[in-house]
Amino acid sequence: MTTKFGFVFLWIMLCIPTVSVRAYRLEVSIANVKNTPVFLAGYYGERVSVIDSAQLSASGKAIFSRDRDLCPGMYTLVIPGKLTYDLLLDGSDQQMSIGLNAANDARITGNAQASAYAEYLAWLRTQPDNRQIVERRNRMIEQHSDTFLAAYLKALQPIETDNSTETGDPGQLMKTYQERRRRFFDNMDLSDVRMLHTPLYHERIQYYISKFVTQQPDTLIHISYRMLERASGNYETFFYVSDFLIDFSLRSKIPNINKLHNFLLRNRDMVGSLAFSKFSKSKTNYFKIPDEKTLQNRLASIPLSDPEGKTFDPMLVKSKYRIFYFWEPGCIRCSANASKWQATLNKYRNKSCFGIAVNVKTDVQQPENRILAYEPLCINVSAGNMSQCDFIFFTGSYSKIIVTDTNGNILGLFGSPASLDQFMTGM
Repeated sequence: MTTKFGFVFLWIMLCIPTVSVRAYRLEVSIANVKNTPVFLAGYYGERVSVIDSAQLSASGKAIFSRDRDLCPGMYTLVIPGKLTYDLLLDGSDQQMSIGLNAANDARITGNAQASAYAEYLAWLRTQPDNRQIVERRNRMIEQHSDTFLAAYLKALQPIETDNSTETGDPGQLMKTYQERRRRFFDNMDLSDVRMLHTPLYHERIQYYISKFVTQQPDTLIHISYRMLERASGNYETFFYVSDFLIDFSLRSKIPNINKLHNFLLRNRDMVGSLAFSKFSKSKTNYFKIPDEKTLQNRLASIPLSDPEGKTFDPMLVKSKYRIFYFWEPGCIRCSANASKWQATLNKYRNKSCFGIAVNVKTDVQQPENRILAYEPLCINVSAGNMSQCDFIFFTGSYSKIIVTDTNGNILGLFGSPASLDQFMTGM
C-alpha cells in the first residue's frame, strides 16, 4: 500500500491550513519508530489526500489536531516506506488516543467505533475463514446498529443467494448471477456520503459496472439510471456517481457508447429540480441536504475576500443573477470547466449575469491561485479554507455552480456548465 501514497505529498501545502482552535485531536504512539514525520490521509472515492501531518518525537509520539471535525470515513496513518494503518472514524468523539504496537495492531481509546474496528482488524490477522468473518461482522453490525461502523461492515457482507449453485447446474448459476446483479447494492446505501470517504465506494461501483452489467449502450443506460436513482439521496454521492459514469462513457470502446454519454449529459443535473424536494427528504440522515432557506443562509455566511485581501460581499453586486463557481486547486475538471463557465457568462450577459469564482482552498492574493482572468463579468475570491465537511460547497474533484437572484435567493445548484447553460436558456 505504501506506493499508493507516493503522490499525495504534493498536496500537503494545499490540504493543511494554519489554524489555532482544535476540534479534533488524535494522540498517536507508534512502537519502534521515532523522530520521523507521520501523515494522516483521507479518502474521497478513488482519490487520497493528505489531511494533516505531525512529527513523531524521540519517544514515538505525535499529535494531530485541527480546527474542525474530520468527516466520517476511512483515514490512514502513513509513514512512507514503513507503515500504513487504516482508521474508521465517525462524526463524534474525535478526541482520541491511538497506540500502534510492533505488529501494527492498534489500541484506541476515546472513540468506541474506531476501537471496535481496530479490534476487528487485529482479529483478521489471525486468518479466520470466510464463515467466521461473516459471523463476526453480523455480530458487530447488531452490536453497533445505526452507526457508521455498522454501515461499513454491512457493505462488506456478501449477498446471500441460493446455495444450490454448488451443483454446477448452468441454469441455476445464471439465476444466481442475475440475483446478485439485481441485489448488488442491497448492503450499501449509494446515497450515504460517509461511504464516499472510504475506498469501498469507488471499488464497488467500478466492479459492478465492469463485471455485472452487459456492455451494450441500452443496458448501460438503464443501469446508470438506477444507480443515479440510488445515489440521489445526497448531492455529493449523486454528482460522484454521475461523474464516474460520464468518465466511463468517455473511456469505453463499446460501439455506440455515445448513446450512454448523451443520456448522462442530458441528466447530469436532474438534481436542479430535485434539490429541495427529494434530496431534503433523504432517508440518509447523516449530512442530510438542508432545506432551501438553510442552504441560502450558509451561502451568505461564507467569508469571501477578493484578490486585494479585502472582504467581498456578493450582495453588493448589482446584477440580476449571481453565478458562483466553487473550485479547488489541483482539480482537473474544475480547470477544464472554468472557460466553459465563463463562456456561459458571456453568452447570457444581456440577462445581467455576474460570476464569482470561489477558491475553497487557498487565498487568491497570488495570481497562481486564480482560475480566471479578472474582468468585468466575473471576480476571483477566496473562501478562506472552507471545511471539507461542508459537502454543498467543497468541490471534491469537480466544480459546483450555484445561481442566486439579486436578493440572494438560490435558484439552482449545478455540477456542470452545460446544465447551467440549459438553466439560463429557460430564464
